[in-house]
Amino acid sequence: MKRYDKYKPSKIPWIGNIPCHWYVKKLRFISDVQFSNVDKKIVEGEQEIKLCNYLDVYNNDFIGKDIDFMISTASLAEIEKFRLKAGDVLATKDSEDPNDIGVPALVKDDFEDVICGYHLAQIRPSKTALLGMYLFRLLQSDIIRQHFATQANGITRFGLSVSSFKDLQVLLPSLPEQTVIARYLDKKTAQIDDLITKKQRLIELLKEERAAIINQVVTKGINPHVKMKDSRIEWLGKIPEHWEVKRLKYIADINSESLPENTNSDYELEYIDIGNVTLGSIINKPERMLFKNAPSRARRISRKGDTIVSTVRTYLKAITYIDIDKSNLVVSTGFTVVRPRDTLEKKFISYLLTSEVLVETVCSLSVGVSYPAVNASDIGNLLVWYPKDKNEQSIIVKYIEQEAFRINQTITKIQQEIKLLQEYRTALISEVVTGKIDVRDEVVA
Repeated sequence: MKRYDKYKPSKIPWIGNIPCHWYVKKLRFISDVQFSNVDKKIVEGEQEIKLCNYLDVYNNDFIGKDIDFMISTASLAEIEKFRLKAGDVLATKDSEDPNDIGVPALVKDDFEDVICGYHLAQIRPSKTALLGMYLFRLLQSDIIRQHFATQANGITRFGLSVSSFKDLQVLLPSLPEQTVIARYLDKKTAQIDDLITKKQRLIELLKEERAAIINQVVTKGINPHVKMKDSRIEWLGKIPEHWEVKRLKYIADINSESLPENTNSDYELEYIDIGNVTLGSIINKPERMLFKNAPSRARRISRKGDTIVSTVRTYLKAITYIDIDKSNLVVSTGFTVVRPRDTLEKKFISYLLTSEVLVETVCSLSVGVSYPAVNASDIGNLLVWYPKDKNEQSIIVKYIEQEAFRINQTITKIQQEIKLLQEYRTALISEVVTGKIDVRDEVVA
């Protein structure tokens, strides 16, 4: 792409050269910067307002009236001080991850009843020198994000001071050029985001296809010409004539092993909690810890070939096959550990338990609103169906894994494409706002 004709040193080591007609000023001289102290607590006697909070900024490029803001309260002075105006730039000022600091969002609308919330910096640019739409893109650039990461203080939680924002060196083209840059990036990032959204939707469709394949073959088998019979399960319908229907507890052991309370305090275990499991997978490696340091819920012993089924917060659908061959593997008591008998193909039972029909059944059995749960006995009493012949179970498992492999390869390829698009998006923003490329002649509709 086109570069500017002439460059000069910015005198900022981490910026390098900038176009000759640009200049540099600290943010404090061209903006008002303040940190909000308004939290989400509702205080009696204060005015009810809407609060733009950390996640509103972190998850959105633009803050508009389409966002469903949290209801809170604030004093009249706080409302006047922190009310959002079009052109304001909000940015995260602290986080457990230094890479999440300085994430910006641009306020698109004037608000009467929405104010800036806690953990956020509110920046109001001077209209004579700096446009919010340009500053927003500048703060999105890698070079500024990396600078903020180095400025952050903390050990377990990292934060920026007000002076870290105020002393930020801002690259300043003229106001008309800032407008051109911002509009160009708005257009280009919208195009990239639209393409990413389409690819993400394609991934969701592929995941739905994978789930449909599993659901189909664990309920109907892979022979389309097989004779069928009534399963006598109202929501299931017909199954192959030679398949059996039994309660899970008659073909699998339920919670058969647990660590006793008198376990040696220095016994080392590897622990899996509810939050570490999604439908069909374990997110992170089990956490290694000593028994004396383990949570009281770290008691259920699990072995390779088991399937663990979450019995708490069942809406999370934390159900997965255990493919880890370790004798010290322990899972939360919030799981029911299902261990199929040797006459069964263990992975077939696992695919059955992660199929849509049985996952929804478990959810429907849950009791409670905010913390829905089922008992281990509910899991044991589930009606399950399967081919009598273990070899047929193995054939179905092989078919599922072949189809899943094909779909997963396509998903991986699309995810790589998305990653490249995201990297291109970030690089483009950085190149434009630091003057490495000249977009003044680009036509922006």
